[in-house]
Amino acid sequence: MGKALALLIPGLDGTGRLYYRQIERLSARYRVRPWEFRQAGRFDDADLVGELARATGGEPPATIVVVGESFGGTVAMHFALACPDRVGTLMLVAIGLACRLSALLSLSAARAVKDLVAERTLALEGIPAEDRRRYREIVRAVDLAAYRRRLELARAVDLRARLDEIQARTLLFASGRDKIVPSLAEARFMASRIPRAELHEFPRAGHALLLTPEFFLADYL
Repeated sequence: MGKALALLIPGLDGTGRLYYRQIERLSARYRVRPWEFRQAGRFDDADLVGELARATGGEPPATIVVVGESFGGTVAMHFALACPDRVGTLMLVAIGLACRLSALLSLSAARAVKDLVAERTLALEGIPAEDRRRYREIVRAVDLAAYRRRLELARAVDLRARLDEIQARTLLFASGRDKIVPSLAEARFMASRIPRAELHEFPRAGHALLLTPEFFLADYL
């Protein structure tokens, strides 16, 4: 039997490229696919889930490791609810629910998406200089129309009433110094509602948990 799929759903950047530190270790056990959403100005949650559903239709039942970071976490939850038979493990990193997003993510800020998480903030979170450089490089190329639409969807989502419907084993990763979403409070709430949830807290980390030294998703699988 071949390796199971690890599907990495991106945040507001939509590129999947911010998972770069995670790929090598995950690849030892999984076929890793960092997802890049189509660059389109108008779409909704159903469109994003539809992309993922079409791409994973041939996978064996209950085998996919679905990872969602920030905005991608809510998309991952929508996918797990729409295709429960496909998801073996759901991993949610630094996500927020019910519109509770920082003013740093205002639509006016979208015009300067490369500066969404300031250099100083990343440095204070312990993100090394090379990773800060790569972050800037990745977000500089983000399509702003698609970014704005993802931001609108992030502000509109509210999955609190459906958390108890998530069937998959769910790993929640939350940071105590997250300035973008209240991920620690949100993760604790989700852990109290999702039947098979496991909560992992990182008090000194910030929103960019994927770039934090010594944090590897593979260690939890």
